[in-house]
Amino acid sequence: MLDLGTTEFVLAVPSVPERELRRLSSSLFDLWESFVDDAVSIPDYSLFLQVEEGSVKGVAKIGAVIGAIYLGIGNYGDFVSGVKTINEQVSATSDYLTEQANRVFSCPPSRSTTKKRGGSLAVLQRLFVRVQKGELTPEEAMIRADKALGDEANGEPGFMEKLADALHNCPRYHQQQSIPFFENGDELDLPFQSVPQSPRPLKPPAPDLGPPLQLRVEVWRESKNKRKHTRVVKL
Repeated sequence: MLDLGTTEFVLAVPSVPERELRRLSSSLFDLWESFVDDAVSIPDYSLFLQVEEGSVKGVAKIGAVIGAIYLGIGNYGDFVSGVKTINEQVSATSDYLTEQANRVFSCPPSRSTTKKRGGSLAVLQRLFVRVQKGELTPEEAMIRADKALGDEANGEPGFMEKLADALHNCPRYHQQQSIPFFENGDELDLPFQSVPQSPRPLKPPAPDLGPPLQLRVEVWRESKNKRKHTRVVKL
């Protein structure tokens, strides 16, 4: 199973009773799952949502086997476009999840913080960009892709061959272009320019996160065809 993306959020809201935390977490999972089903064009995937109280701290993950990812990529004109499109779809589901978390737990955006991190497709997309920019050769990119995919790389016949062909045949950039953000922690090496800056508004104080964590609700579905599981863990 490959990681497609992870979302983390912290909502500075009061703790809720165990039954209510379970109900709200399950409701958030159902909303997220419905959106993923409509937005992500791969035939099967796993979903996992973990919510802890005291305020509310959540982690959500999407995963898929390489065969399902390969089928999804095949829906598009070429390998590069498929990787880029599905990665953007996963990113959109992350945005939707954090918006719905604020609504479900009645938390204003000003009292929430979120972070999303790309998974395996984000890594591949970044490798395509680096090859197109001339920072890596296709052979070097394949070594990094093989390391990133691990044992899953051999889980679908033809996947790595198609990836190698795409890296060798993707168009090269002829001039500097702006590159989107793909992975958490990626930064571009740009020349420093001193520009006038307007005074920054004062940041609001950090939200009070309440007492130590006591409960964790986990909701997951191992695949679209398997039933949803829910459990409560006492911390």
